[in-house]
Amino acid sequence: MIRRIGRAAAVGTLSALLAAAWLAVWYAWHPALTADLNTDPPNLVSGVYPAERNDEAQLTFAWTKQDVTIRLPGLDRRVDWALDLRVRGGRPVAAENPQLEVFADGVPLGGRQLTPEFEDVTIPILASPERRRGVVIALHSSKTFVPGPSDPRPLGMMLDRIALAPSGAVLAPRGAIAGAAISAGAIGAAIALLGVTSGPAVIAAVLLSAGDAAVIARGFGPFTDFPRVATTLGCAIAIALVLIAWSTERLRGQPLRNTARFAAAFSAGALFLKLLVLLHPDMPIRDTLFQAHRFETVLRGNLFFTSIAPGGYSFPYSPGLYVFASLFAGFVRRGAADMTLLRIVVCSADAIAAVLLYRAVIRAWGDRLAAAIAVALYQLVPIGFAVISTGNLTNAFAQSVAVGSFVAMSAAAVRLERPLLVALLVILLAAAYLSHTSTLAILFVATIAIAALFRLRGGPALRSPAAAVLAATTVASIVAIALYYGHFIDTYRTEFNRLSHETASAAVDAGGRTMGARLESVPSYVSAYFGFSTIVLAAVGCWWIRGLRDRLALTILGWGLSCALFMAIGILTPMDMRYYLAAVPVIALTGAYAASRAWQRSAAWRGAAVLLLASAVAAGISNWWGALG
Repeated sequence: MIRRIGRAAAVGTLSALLAAAWLAVWYAWHPALTADLNTDPPNLVSGVYPAERNDEAQLTFAWTKQDVTIRLPGLDRRVDWALDLRVRGGRPVAAENPQLEVFADGVPLGGRQLTPEFEDVTIPILASPERRRGVVIALHSSKTFVPGPSDPRPLGMMLDRIALAPSGAVLAPRGAIAGAAISAGAIGAAIALLGVTSGPAVIAAVLLSAGDAAVIARGFGPFTDFPRVATTLGCAIAIALVLIAWSTERLRGQPLRNTARFAAAFSAGALFLKLLVLLHPDMPIRDTLFQAHRFETVLRGNLFFTSIAPGGYSFPYSPGLYVFASLFAGFVRRGAADMTLLRIVVCSADAIAAVLLYRAVIRAWGDRLAAAIAVALYQLVPIGFAVISTGNLTNAFAQSVAVGSFVAMSAAAVRLERPLLVALLVILLAAAYLSHTSTLAILFVATIAIAALFRLRGGPALRSPAAAVLAATTVASIVAIALYYGHFIDTYRTEFNRLSHETASAAVDAGGRTMGARLESVPSYVSAYFGFSTIVLAAVGCWWIRGLRDRLALTILGWGLSCALFMAIGILTPMDMRYYLAAVPVIALTGAYAASRAWQRSAAWRGAAVLLLASAVAAGISNWWGALG
């Protein structure tokens, strides 16, 4: 234990030093700040109305109030900076356009008479020997106008872009360096405390500190309280990782295997980096604000409401995520913090789902390498994080709960003779059903298919599990209908009639695609949602796994058949369920099986597996980073 603590201290220190160095490098490499106004600017910029979009001109912009303030605490003032604005007055009569005046810390820097058209305005901000850190930039419009009774806002000028760039090398704000160092140090120390050997621990320290620093250094992140958010996240995840690993070892009475340590460390690291991206001040809000409003509606006691899907379809908006998140509602204030809470809950559930796959593979195949790779692939498949980053949090949460039911159905202990475990499966299925309509449909069909495969292909040993799965599905469905879906019979009737008519008339979907266009788009969607290398691994894994008759293999097959069925429905009809997201555990498990089998074969197979896995890692990390725009 003393040796482990010493290693943790060394790795934590190394992680902290590396993160500080990485942050200085990332920030010096790309210190420029840009707000394109395609989303609302960060809180550092005040006096700007919500972003707007002109579809005809393919232009995003934002109107300002008479005064705009840009606060950048910690900005390095040892060098000159250039403030670049793309701005216009927006009045059709030239003489009515305002005069723009720019100030830095109250000192006038110059101005420009604005015109009806957009123009680029560059204002130099000279170095300040007296004030070496921080600046407050003010933009003043000489006059405003009110568009009319329907829009009573006093409007100053129209901004398309705000950019700030230094003339030379600059130093990052001290708070950003400290935040990166502490958060990376905490995660690095926690990974070492798991008992990971020195080599892998150092590699993890290098990679995690680089990712941590890169996200913190990006955009407006260093100038906000985001470094403190990163510190809190890093310490909280590190403590949770150590406590969970220690508790698991105590319950099992033996240390974790190296592959289990890898699975735990990878999941914790992925959770940390994903939340860093999601909580970054430059992260677009997208549909997360809608989710927060729904959450507040549930907190006020309203559980029954519908929403509109693409194409104008009305469907019940299942409140499972909101009900679960309400357990933690007291930890945050109502408002923007609700978005943070929901994102943390959804990402944490996703990380737990990934770790559950490790247990499923160990119990079924005893292949620890495949189990560890499955955890990594589940976290890296692009569509999983894409759904979360776009704000479809209810679907992501339902998917994680559904994976829990997937693991339960593949477990040998779930049989009719074990009523408590069957009851646990009922709870998992009902929770998933009550969390998203797509999950309800796809998971229900999957459980029926899995029960049928257990009965028809599993032999006498799987007859009782088949009956258990079928019974759990029946009870969970009754519970879901009685508690929630039974309140929307008229909605189903209306939408079913509409869908039947549109299908019979070969109507186009919400994106204007015909049946043929939907079919043609499948390869591009598969590549974008899963990644080419992961698809190759999964295809090989499906071929090698086809002869297996164990519970996990049959669960994979039944789940995959359900996803394939709903893919066909999505092609033949204008209504599209989230079958790509639902297929993620199948893709991860079959891909992991292929990689593990390839590793046990020849050197050529091993090399191919390494290249494909490296490509999957690169695609996954690129997807996380790209979410910031």
